[in-house]
Amino acid sequence: MRIQQHTVQHHVGGRKRPDFAALAGHHRMAKYMTLSTLPTPPASFNYWPLANQAAVSDILGNNTLGDCTAAGACHLADIYTAGGGAPAALTSAQAIAFYSLSTGYNPADPSTDQGGDEVTVLTTWQQKGLDGNGLHPIKGFVLVDGANAPLLFASCWLFGGLYFGLELTTAQANTSGGGFLWTPGTANPADGHCVVGAGGDSSGKGQIQINTWGLLGGFEMDAIAELCVESAGGTVFVPISAEWVNAAKSAAPSGFDWEQLASDFDLDLGGAVPVPSPVPPPAPSGPATQASVNAALAGAFQYDMLTKSQAVTQAQASVAGLTWPA
Repeated sequence: MRIQQHTVQHHVGGRKRPDFAALAGHHRMAKYMTLSTLPTPPASFNYWPLANQAAVSDILGNNTLGDCTAAGACHLADIYTAGGGAPAALTSAQAIAFYSLSTGYNPADPSTDQGGDEVTVLTTWQQKGLDGNGLHPIKGFVLVDGANAPLLFASCWLFGGLYFGLELTTAQANTSGGGFLWTPGTANPADGHCVVGAGGDSSGKGQIQINTWGLLGGFEMDAIAELCVESAGGTVFVPISAEWVNAAKSAAPSGFDWEQLASDFDLDLGGAVPVPSPVPPPAPSGPATQASVNAALAGAFQYDMLTKSQAVTQAQASVAGLTWPA
């Protein structure tokens, strides 16, 4: 690992490759998302302005430590909490504490500053939260194909963020200010790094708007396809945040199999992804005519995302107040 001296000092080499063999059976976003039936994502979107801007621009210790995997998690937590209506502003101290929790780094022993791999870090975030006591935890994380630009774009739009592991090109490692654009190039295996995305722009070659070292810029889709795939030692994950669920619910729909995702997490990943529970409309009363039943059921299904059990419960509750003929 090394420190780059530019306009902004930053650290590179803090991300290690995960165990790709262990990822062979990991859940993949393509299982849950049917792009052809999803609402069309906007041409561009940007969630970074939702978060506390001082927190977004904080390098979170990644100027002197190889804690990019922890800093990325904290920057996404800023987004998730803001989208959920209760914005947090994670600090350098919290990022470094999470770096210790997820990698074994000991501030009293500089030799333990060895970086981390994204799977171990994301698993720690899921199981223990950012502080070891359940602070802003994720419910799990889903692998997404870095070469599938439409899936990347839609995943970021619906779930608020992407978590990238890659090996940087020389130009990327030399990033010195915001407004950059990362393009394809030859990666240096010694310069492992983690960045996070929370915005997208489909114009031109398309890009995800990322945060690295507290700087915002673009990561071209063709560069992601080159660098963030297993053959290049890279990954892209979609962390699933309960604090973002309501935002995801408002955009999502019939084209996203939320119930299957929740089931898979409950059964396989130890998490419990909450399927959003709708607030039922007032139940109508009076005689059960065809018109009153139709009106009641129309109110029951005004929500975009329901599990089968929720739909049955909602339908029963909606007609319970009607007077039925003997």
